[in-house]
Amino acid sequence: MKTCTLLSITLLGLLLWTSSIQANDADADKQDETEGKVEDEEEDKEEDKEPKKEKTTDIEEEKDVMVLHVNNFARALEENQYLLVEFYAPWCGHCKQLEPIYAEAAGKLKEEGSAIRLAKVDATEEKELAEKFQIAGFPSLKLFVNGDSMKPTDYNGKRTLTAIIQWIKRQASPDVPVLDSVDAVDQFIDSHKITIVGFFEDAESEEAKVFKEVYLLNTDQEFAISSSPEVFQKYDIKGNAVVLFKKVNVATLFDEGRADFVWPEDMKLSKENITSFITNNSMELIVPFHPENAEKIFTSNYVLHCLLFFNSSVDGQVSLLEDSRPIANQFKGKILFISIDVNSTLSHVMNYFGVSESDIPTARLINMENQKKFSINSDKLTLESILQMCEEVLGGTAKPYFKSEEIPEDWNKGPVTVLVGKNFESVALDPTKNVFVEFYAPWCGHCKELAPTWEKLGEKYADRDDIIIAKMDAIANEVDSLVIDGFPTLKYFPAGGEAVDYTGNRDLETLSKFLDNGGVLPEKSGDDDDDDDDDDDDDDDDDNDDDDDGDDDDDDDDDDDDEDDSDSKDEKNDEDDNDKVCIYIIEYIYNVTKNTLTNVHPSISPSIHPSISPSIHPFISPSIHPFISPSIHLIFLISQDESAEASTNQTTKDEL
Repeated sequence: MKTCTLLSITLLGLLLWTSSIQANDADADKQDETEGKVEDEEEDKEEDKEPKKEKTTDIEEEKDVMVLHVNNFARALEENQYLLVEFYAPWCGHCKQLEPIYAEAAGKLKEEGSAIRLAKVDATEEKELAEKFQIAGFPSLKLFVNGDSMKPTDYNGKRTLTAIIQWIKRQASPDVPVLDSVDAVDQFIDSHKITIVGFFEDAESEEAKVFKEVYLLNTDQEFAISSSPEVFQKYDIKGNAVVLFKKVNVATLFDEGRADFVWPEDMKLSKENITSFITNNSMELIVPFHPENAEKIFTSNYVLHCLLFFNSSVDGQVSLLEDSRPIANQFKGKILFISIDVNSTLSHVMNYFGVSESDIPTARLINMENQKKFSINSDKLTLESILQMCEEVLGGTAKPYFKSEEIPEDWNKGPVTVLVGKNFESVALDPTKNVFVEFYAPWCGHCKELAPTWEKLGEKYADRDDIIIAKMDAIANEVDSLVIDGFPTLKYFPAGGEAVDYTGNRDLETLSKFLDNGGVLPEKSGDDDDDDDDDDDDDDDDDNDDDDDGDDDDDDDDDDDDEDDSDSKDEKNDEDDNDKVCIYIIEYIYNVTKNTLTNVHPSISPSIHPSISPSIHPFISPSIHPFISPSIHLIFLISQDESAEASTNQTTKDEL
C-alpha cells in the first residue's frame, strides 16, 4: 500500500507539473514553439556528442560552492577544517529550492574569509559516496570537521540563509558566549529582540552542558551563559535557571518582558525541556499567522488554540485585536492566541472553521487533541465574548461548534436529498426512514465519478417512502460524533438502527442489492462467485490503471513493472480503501504532532504549488493541512505506522 500511495503522489505531481507546462505553452506562438523544440533537439545532440569530463583530484566551484565527487572528496576534507556538504539529486524540488540559498551562504562565508566552506555532491552520480554516508533522502547536509569522514554532523534545521550560516558558525565555535558582569548582560539583552541566558553556578555542570547542546541546535535566538554572583544578584536568580528576555520596546507584544525556567532538584534537565520553554515563551501574546511563525506554532505545547479573525484594513478591528492582548496574557500557558488576517491568502482556514467574510471579526477556538471547535456566543466579537468562550472551554461547559451550510430551498425536491449540518439529524436519523448517505468533497474525482450512479440510485428508489437516498458535502458541513475519513464515504442509517458503513462496489446493481437486503451486502458463494470476484478485481485493477495512466502517460516501463510487482491481492484490497482520496486534507493544520509528520515528495514542492509556503510544506500530513489547494487533493491516507517512520522534509529515493 505504501508503494502505491507514494507512486500516486508522484504521478499527481508529474501531472500537475506537466499541466503547468502545457498551460504556459498554450500562450506561446506555435512557430516559436516548433523552433524552440528544434533548437533543444540540436542542443541535446551536441551534448550527447561531448565526452564526459574526466574526474580528477582538482576541485572546481560553481557559485562559490565546491563540486565534489569520488576522486576529489578526500582532498576537500583534507584542505578544509569545516566542510558542509550537500548531497542532492538534480530532480529534487527541495534541492532546487535550496540551491540559490546554499550558494549565497557559500559566497558570504568565503567573502568573510571564514574557514568554513560549502560543497555539494550529486548523489545520483556519486553512488559510492551516497552509499558510504548513508544518504537516504535529498537534500542531505553533513558537516565534516578536521577531515574526519567517520562522524559527520547532520544539519536538520531550517533551510534559510540565516539559519544555515548561524548553525555552521556555532558548530565551528561551539562555546556559548560567557557574560561575567552586569554590564555585559545588560548590553547583550539590549542588543537583541529575544535572548536566552543560562544562569549556572557551575558553568561546567551537566545541566550547563545540556544548555550548550540547545545553543548549538537553535538558530533563531541569541544565547549566553553566566556564573557571576553579581549577575545572579542583579537579576534575582537563586540557583540554576534559564531566563528568556524580551526587549523592552517589544515587550508589549509579549508579556512582562521576561520568562524564567526553574526546575526542581529532582528533575533532570533535558534539551526537550529547554527547547519547549523557549518555543512557548518566545512567541507573542497574539501570534500573527504567517510562514515565519509556522514552526513555532506547530511545535508549541498548547492544546487549545484561539483564532482571532480580523481585517487589517479596518481600524476598529485592528484596535480590537490590540485590546485583546490582556486576555491573551491572562490565559498564557493555557491557550495560544493566533490572529488570522482575512486579507491574506488563508481562505482555507476560514472554510475549515465555517467563517465567512460577513462574520469578520470573529473568533474560534480549537482543541488540538480531539479537534473539537468552539465559537463565541454572540454575533458580534467583543472582549467579553472572547473571555467568555475561553473560560467556558477551560471550564468544560462550552458546546462544540459544528459548521453547516444553509438548508437549500430545494433540498428534498430531487431524487437525491441534500443534507447539511442543520438538517442531518432530522433526516438521516429519522426512526421511520432508511437513509443511504454519500459524504463527498466537491473537488474529489471519485465523488464526481459516483455522482451519476448515485443520481440513478435516487431515481430508482424515488417511489419508496421508507428509503431516502441523500448526499452531504462533508467539507462544508460537520456532524457531531460523525467522523468521515475519506471521500466518498457511504453510510446507511437504518430506521431505528445503528449506522452501517458501505464497503462494496460502487455500481448501481451492488448498491441496489445492498438496499434491498436491508443494509447487508449479499454473500457470494460457489465457482460463479469466484469468477465474479475475479472480474471485480480486474475491474478495480482497470480503474486504478486508468487513474494512473491519466496522471502520467510518460512513466517508464520500469516504473510500471515496479508497481505491478508491489501489488498483491491484500494490497489491492487496501487500495480500494485508498480510492477514498482526499483523506482528512481539510483538517486543521495545527494538528501537526511529532507522530504525524510525514515526508513530502518534491512533486508537491513550493516550486510547483506556490500556495504551499516553504516553512509549512515539509510538515504536510494527509490528516492536517487546510492550506493545501484542492488541486493537490489526491494525497492518500498514510497509516500511523508509516507516518511514524518519517522524520524530515527530504525526498527519499524509494519514493521514485
